[in-house]
Amino acid sequence: MTGLRGAATAGALLALMLVVGAADAAAQSDEEFEKIYPFIGNWDTQISSPDGQDRGNCGGRTGDYGEKLLNCSLPADQLPLNARAEAWLKYMDHLQSPTTADCVDVGYPAVLGDGAFISAYPGRVVMVHGPLTRTIWMNGAGPTPRPGELFQHGHSVGRFDGNDLIVETSRFGFDPDGMDDHLHMASSVRKKITERYQLIDQDTLRLIITLEDTTFLTRPFTYAFLQMRTRGGPTAAWRACDPDVARRELEYAYPGSKYPEGK
Repeated sequence: MTGLRGAATAGALLALMLVVGAADAAAQSDEEFEKIYPFIGNWDTQISSPDGQDRGNCGGRTGDYGEKLLNCSLPADQLPLNARAEAWLKYMDHLQSPTTADCVDVGYPAVLGDGAFISAYPGRVVMVHGPLTRTIWMNGAGPTPRPGELFQHGHSVGRFDGNDLIVETSRFGFDPDGMDDHLHMASSVRKKITERYQLIDQDTLRLIITLEDTTFLTRPFTYAFLQMRTRGGPTAAWRACDPDVARRELEYAYPGSKYPEGK
């Protein structure tokens, strides 16, 4: 590292080493920090809906009273769902959705379409996606989950492939909205998400996402977003939610009911 940036970075690393300890600091060399540095900042996904097109691609799917579903976070018409997944969509209903009725955070990969605020520390990268903050453990740093230990938002590890940042997340729990909360397509404990963050230039980032889940998909599914660097820090997220209020609003305001006797 050279110049003022190198001096500032060295000072920051020294301060962080005093806080997090030499073991974590050793997991990140100067060369690795130089690779991480261009990714640090606020990135906003560039999504546009031309006139006459839906917001998001829900593949023409409909909800419990025949309404057209909108705002899916992935191209649902191309999602390689197997027979089990199609059976799930027939079973699933709006009132059962944990993100809609129970104030559960939207999960991965859905939140990846909202962009991210990226910061870096010795041994880890931290990404803020709306209300969610996740730690990505780099190069073997961080805890190793026990066999069978699962997490709502998974366990993320990172590495570099050339200059591309690769993030692999697995160990998810079963999630009724785990592929997309508007489509209400579930994901299983076999879900794995691989993200490739690829800099096009200093202000343009390509995010390539590969979603795997052998319980519900016939093959891995890859799609991408284009993100632009923006000014400022993490976007303020709305967090106030009462599950009882959310459920009552759905029961009284949503006109569809797939299981009217089973409320």
